[in-house]
Amino acid sequence: MATKTDDDANGCIFLWKIENISRCYLKMKQEIIRPIFIADALEGTKWSLWLYPMGDTDENYVDCYLYRERDCSGPNVIEIGCELAILDKDGSFLTERIRSKFSLKKGQYIGFQKYVERKRVFVTEREAFLPDDSLTVQCTIWRKDETPIKTKKLSARTVFKVNQRSFVWRIDEFSTLKPGFRNKFKDDLIDFDLVLDEILDLVKKLDIDIISFHENIKYFSFKISIINSKGEKEECGKHEYFVNDLKKGILSTPLFSKMLMENRTRYLQNDALLLDCEYISSNGTVLYELLSCGITSPKVTKVVAENETSQQAPVLANDLKSVYNDGIFSDTELRTPTQTFPAHKIILTARSPVFRRMFSNDMKENSSGHVDITDLEADTIHRMLVYIYTDTLEDLQLENACKLYIAADKYEILSLKNKCSSFLKENLCPTKVCDVLLLADLHQDNDLKSFVKDYILKYDKDVFQSQVWKDFMDSNLKLAADIMYRRVFSG
Repeated sequence: MATKTDDDANGCIFLWKIENISRCYLKMKQEIIRPIFIADALEGTKWSLWLYPMGDTDENYVDCYLYRERDCSGPNVIEIGCELAILDKDGSFLTERIRSKFSLKKGQYIGFQKYVERKRVFVTEREAFLPDDSLTVQCTIWRKDETPIKTKKLSARTVFKVNQRSFVWRIDEFSTLKPGFRNKFKDDLIDFDLVLDEILDLVKKLDIDIISFHENIKYFSFKISIINSKGEKEECGKHEYFVNDLKKGILSTPLFSKMLMENRTRYLQNDALLLDCEYISSNGTVLYELLSCGITSPKVTKVVAENETSQQAPVLANDLKSVYNDGIFSDTELRTPTQTFPAHKIILTARSPVFRRMFSNDMKENSSGHVDITDLEADTIHRMLVYIYTDTLEDLQLENACKLYIAADKYEILSLKNKCSSFLKENLCPTKVCDVLLLADLHQDNDLKSFVKDYILKYDKDVFQSQVWKDFMDSNLKLAADIMYRRVFSG
């Protein structure tokens, strides 16, 4: 989506903030998906920035280009001046390069190759270039032979989405464990294996081995802490792994048993070891959102190589949607109290393990030709079926996203549940945060629950002063007390 500047401006400043940039998985010659902006001050021309974190020609540099879009309005050739800068958190220039008096046709670009060394950005001057792991690029363009006296500022935000999770690993009777002891933990993305080994001089070593990753994961960081007898976390180690590291296999984080045994009063209350494990993963997906002029247009897309496109997916989705809408050759029905939806067993079983079990076994739904659903609204079933057939979501709002989340959990449609969870996180607000917290708690979604709790603590004044929170405390005292406890002891 593009947005416009005012007519009376004679230049345009485009501010682009890229969050979680160190977790983007991009190879050389791959660009970050670019937001497009329109500059009325430059005869309504349309522009975009191309940023290559791993370089376009040399992986030791970050490259950037200013591109005039092919479907651009205005003259065939336009003459402009351009300034490109990277800003620190206070808005000061860390780098600057100016190109004045150059001409661009539609579909042409001007390059800032080898704009800045990658090592400066990501290593030696990381704190300056990447505060909160965010890179801010500013591009100013103006008419040739003029000074940009009045410019309209546009801003955009690209967020590399990360999956952040945590769990507490409890190992009872720790002092009696023998070398060779193993304890496994598994979620839907990663498998962990806790192993007690013996090394030189009878010293015991406790390894947290990360043994299996979901194939889509391109970045992974892992932090482990011991929860001491006071309930405090003491960090033991933090590691980052990129795709090449992940391909090597087992990754380990060691703890030494001797240290734990020598401080058992502090670390082994009732002879139990409590490990707090936090990990962040990324699969190269971004949330792209224009912020200027009050326009917010979120959509989830996948970072792809420059020439990688897919024309088949929209066609297939449209064809399958027609199959769903027409009900042609349907062989079952989903019945709610108010509406009946024709459907196809083969598609339902391919998308939902619950439907697969239902239609594969000798159950009444398999023989009766219909499935009775009394606990979900017709609108929710319709939205779920549209997603099952087309992998798309229509006109999602926070209220119907909560209901769709419940349906996705009931029928074990994990991808839909994750998309609903992401939507709820991105659209959380103080008036709805209690509803989402209760939803996460009822469905034992620790990831969503942790996110909501962090949101409440971040916007505590807005939340705690609301009538919604007061009503929530009356009916959900334990959940509310847990958050207040975290507020007191985290502050």
